[in-house]
This record gives sequence, structure tokens and C-alpha cells, in this order.
Amino acid sequence: MCRRAWLTVAGAAAVLALLIPPGSAAVADEPAPLNGGQAASSQPVTVDVPMPTVPAPGRQGMNGVVEIRVGRSAPFLVMVDTGSVGLRVFPGAWGSTPRGVTLTDQRLQTGTGGDAFRGLLGRSPLTIGGVTTTRAIGFQYVNTDAAIIRGWAAKRVYGILGIGTGRYRLANPLSALPGEAGLRWSVHLGGDPLTRRSGMGHLVLGARQPTSAIASFQLPPLGPDGYGALLWDDHKAPGCWTFGTMRETCVDTWFDSGFHPMRVKGADFRRVPVNAAGQVRPGTSIALADVGSAFEAWRFRAGRTASADQVRILAKGRPGINTGNAPFFRFTVSYDVANGLVSLSDRRG
Repeated sequence: MCRRAWLTVAGAAAVLALLIPPGSAAVADEPAPLNGGQAASSQPVTVDVPMPTVPAPGRQGMNGVVEIRVGRSAPFLVMVDTGSVGLRVFPGAWGSTPRGVTLTDQRLQTGTGGDAFRGLLGRSPLTIGGVTTTRAIGFQYVNTDAAIIRGWAAKRVYGILGIGTGRYRLANPLSALPGEAGLRWSVHLGGDPLTRRSGMGHLVLGARQPTSAIASFQLPPLGPDGYGALLWDDHKAPGCWTFGTMRETCVDTWFDSGFHPMRVKGADFRRVPVNAAGQVRPGTSIALADVGSAFEAWRFRAGRTASADQVRILAKGRPGINTGNAPFFRFTVSYDVANGLVSLSDRRG
């Protein structure tokens, strides 16, 4: 067993009162681009976008939501999801099609957490934090009636903003933002999943690469997309994990702000103690480190709360770990698509 020192993470950011009702949902990955990202210019842009972090519909975990505009639409809220790629807009985001938005007759299906979203391909500029994409981006206008969509609509959240860095049918809209805003960003979630207390998080566009990162993970390159933006396989961050007294295991790791529990797959983890529901036994110590690091970046004990400490084991299939969004509450998670890095740093960045 590899023994490491544990680096403690310093205190929490201040929590602001929220003026919107709570809500959020989880999303899975998507299929190879109908539109690509755009190579951003070197013009420096840094924008701090407030991201209320609120309870998801039902008795799940929590997620962050931000306000966007599509074309000349009125602003509306979407959930921020590093676990998927592309914008999906739900019914109710607008009445009639806004100026600047083109809806095609091309059908498009995406998936999330077992739900299939059917809809049409649309194209439009997107504005977030007052910054507008340098071109029209492809998005899915969903016309599916699904429980998850109704749950979000009841909370006035009308879409999912997928900001993963991989190659999918839709592109990450952030890659079409100008300057540094299209090359680097960071995400951290506020609030407290253990009490389901809402809080204020932040999506920072053009975030500087942290100089005191607790851990940095190099992603495998996927080459450029059709617009010159570099793509990286964010499902394959090289994470080294220890469960209880088991030997450290290094597997593909995926930091997913849209998913609530941690999900662990592969026969390598069949000896991790679980309960009848396949959840890691509460109290089991779990630790994460970067490959080759002498320090543990993150250590916690398994529990029963989604978005905090709930861990599920599926002891078959290809080994891999979806962290869920607990790390986004504990750390600021930074993405650098110029260099293919995902970094964890103190929440104050």
C-alpha cells in the first residue's frame, strides 16, 4: 500500500442568500461534433459568473445554475455540467423563438442519467456573464416531456450547459468565447450538501491556472475540432485511489459537476465493502492522488449523502471512477484546454 501525506483544504467561501428556488439535475455523456468549438484569440478576458448552488429536484444532491441568453432571448437559468458537452434548452425557456436563434428540422437525441432527450438542432450566439460567443453555436432544443425536465421547470431552470472538454455531437459553448474565456475556466459549488443548504458558487471564465494547485491531472489529447479548439478526454484523468486498507489503484477518473454520487466501476473494486444497495459502507476511508504525487489531494469517509460522501460500486466493466460533484464543493476545479489540464485547488482559488 502506498502511504501519502494528506494536504488539508482551507475554509469555505462565504455563502450568499439566494433569490431563486432550489433545483438541479445530473447528466451523462454524449455521443462527435455537429459543431465544434472555436480557437479563442489571445485577448485576456476574466469574468466571474455567480453560480447559485441549489438542491436538485427530488431527494438527490445539489448542483450549480447560471444565467445565460441564447440569441436575444430573455435570460434564463441552466445547470452547469462538466460531465456532458453542449447546451440543451428545455421547453419553457422562451415563448416564441427569440431573434438571433435558428431552429433547424434536424433531429437530435442526447442522454442524461438514463433519460433520453429528443429535440432539434438549433444555432445561435450564447451570452454568459455578459460575454458573447464569437459565432453561433449548435445547441439542442429539447421537445421531450420527461420527469427531469418537469422537475427543473418547476424550479425555473430550463436547460443544461455541458462544458466537458471531449469530442461529442455538440460542442462546449465556452470554447467559442473570446480570449482567455474560451481557453480556461474554473468551477466551484457553494452551499452544504449534508444539510441541503443553498449557497453561492462561481463559474470563472478565463480563470488563471492555479499556482498552488493541490493536484493537476493531464488529460489525453483528442486533437482539434472543426474550428481549431483543442479537445481532451476528460473521462481519463489519471487518478490514483485508495479505499479503506486496499492497495492504491490508478484508473481513469472523471470530474462531473452534474452527477451526485461517486460511481466506481470495475472488478478491481470488488473487495470494497458495500451494503445491500451497492453503496460503499459508511465510514470507509477514501483518498485520491495524482499519479506520482507524494501527497493525497483529497481524503474523506464514505457516507449516505449525494453530492457529499455517497459512493456506489459496480464491480464489473472497464475500471473507472466518476467522482460526482462532491469535489466541486471541496475544491475549485480548473480547466485549461490550452494544455489539457484539470486542477484542484483551495476553494478560494
